[in-house]
Amino acid sequence: MHGKERLPYMSAFLIICMVWGLSLVVAYDLLDTGIPPFFLVAVTYGLGALTLVPVMAARRSVKITRGELKYGAIVGAIIFIAFGLQTVGLEHTTPAKSGLLTVLYVLFVPILISVLRKKLSLKSIIFAAIGFTGIAIMSGITGGDASMNIGDVLTIMCAVAFAIQFIALEKYSSRLDPVNFTFIQMLTATAVALLVSFSFETGRYDGMDLIGSWIGLLFMGLIVTGLGFFVQTAVQRKIPATTISVMCCTESVFALIFSWFLGYDTITAPLLVGATLIILSTLLSSRYESRELMD
Repeated sequence: MHGKERLPYMSAFLIICMVWGLSLVVAYDLLDTGIPPFFLVAVTYGLGALTLVPVMAARRSVKITRGELKYGAIVGAIIFIAFGLQTVGLEHTTPAKSGLLTVLYVLFVPILISVLRKKLSLKSIIFAAIGFTGIAIMSGITGGDASMNIGDVLTIMCAVAFAIQFIALEKYSSRLDPVNFTFIQMLTATAVALLVSFSFETGRYDGMDLIGSWIGLLFMGLIVTGLGFFVQTAVQRKIPATTISVMCCTESVFALIFSWFLGYDTITAPLLVGATLIILSTLLSSRYESRELMD
């Protein structure tokens, strides 16, 4: 596919990256209304799964296979862990820092593959050093006015989980029906999130303002999750994985812009320098790191 033919797909994915960046601000607001984090994950993915029901109903001849159930459930559990960590982290950090730290998953993908293959490359070490230098500066270790907190640590852990999800998707998605596979992922994430929420968050349900939050919840479920997965699936069939990885880095830039514009973050020198190094490390990793799939 030539450059001009790819342009509509790249434009659509760039818009989705912008939506994902905005979603961190929206999720931050929803948590502030009293919605518990795991319940928010459950509602988000439950609504996302509903967007696929009409598509599946129109494809009556396509049955869900045992492989789609098995691997969809595995990846769905990983998605719950990733988004659960990110959402809990948002209770303690800002949308901008959440976006910047989450995008480190692009850096962690080749590192995890290298570790699993027991062939850690020099490039992985250099790019990781650049990224974690950015985290150190952003966290105020150099004397800045930012600070590292539990929310930031949880978000870095979420980036590792997203990297595992990325590897799993690359390994399994090509052999499975994308709609069925995605539906099982979302259904699993919803079920696990509800189970965890019912186990640990029932005491916080009285403080929820679901009626006043319906616009944000629909945005998170239908646009961010449902439409986002649709566009990502379509684009990944037309655009090289390396290009997708580079474009994913823009999510953190959009999160920073929206968070600053809406007054959730102040652009300080440590934050700006740290953000630059983190984005640089992920861009370099996307461009120059090898991403062979695990056997």
